[in-house]
Amino acid sequence: MNRDRFLHLLDSYPSRRIAVCGDFLLDQYLLGTTSRVSREAPIVVVDYQETVYHPGGAANAAQNVTALGGAALAVGVLGADREGEALGALLRDRGVDTLGLLSLPTAATSLKLRIMAGEMNAQKQQVARVDRSHTVRLEPLERAARTDAMLTASRTCDALLFADYGLGVLTDDAVHACMESCRERKVPVVVDSRYRALAFRGATVATPNEVEAIAALQLPDEAALLDGRAMVRAIAAAGIDNLIVTRGSKGMVVCAANGEVTALGIAGDRQATDVTGAGDTVSAVVALSLAAGATLVEAARMATFAASVVVMKRGTATASPPEVHAMIAEKETT
Repeated sequence: MNRDRFLHLLDSYPSRRIAVCGDFLLDQYLLGTTSRVSREAPIVVVDYQETVYHPGGAANAAQNVTALGGAALAVGVLGADREGEALGALLRDRGVDTLGLLSLPTAATSLKLRIMAGEMNAQKQQVARVDRSHTVRLEPLERAARTDAMLTASRTCDALLFADYGLGVLTDDAVHACMESCRERKVPVVVDSRYRALAFRGATVATPNEVEAIAALQLPDEAALLDGRAMVRAIAAAGIDNLIVTRGSKGMVVCAANGEVTALGIAGDRQATDVTGAGDTVSAVVALSLAAGATLVEAARMATFAASVVVMKRGTATASPPEVHAMIAEKETT
């Protein structure tokens, strides 16, 4: 592939507006040191140092868009709680437009708490994770306000990204209305759905990981991902135009509805430091790239550059334009 083409796509990101609709989560990191095992149970004792917060879920996808210079419009539901206030502030600090985030007293903001510990002056590792997930249940007026916010975003964006973590924000009626709006404007729709990719029939591309793709498409094994005939049948049944399947250190597989299957290797080191949030990076970069006029394979390759930067960082992270530029310059020829 051509280095100049990828650099041109990267330079085009700042003029693109991405609507990110879905489940917005707060990632909390409790950092500490450890040097002993508890006498009470076979666990390490963590001496607390500090707490750090990062955007998670759809919020991480939105911050990945702005980190690369794009404009991100966040559309979703937050609880009227401390976590919701913290997440909204974090997104605004990162340049995300939060006007589409509804703060509701009847909702609660979902939280992922990761406890990170290590010996003094050593690299901290995740020793435990506690999830506090809240399914969103909207009253009729709240439901109408959510749908209006999503439709407004779909009518003004260059690409629409659905980040679905199964928490109830993305109901079928709202999703279908937004996809119809994007279809009329010929705007690409990208889907990152953990549990129900098949609910987004008509989307331009879905970006599941290997396990999610095999389960959603009812494939016999991972080898089927490279079988053009099998993938044509599976994609047709799913009703999604294309797939970009992430496979960790094995790279990605791009599956087009016409049967073309393209395997892409990773761009960086195979020994990832932390894969937390890498899927959000992939979906965000695919959306930005398609909005900038990339082909499906080009969008996937751009995502490998950004993801290779992110997985070498601790925690929920983003890639900057200079970092992606350096990765392109290192891995691609002119």
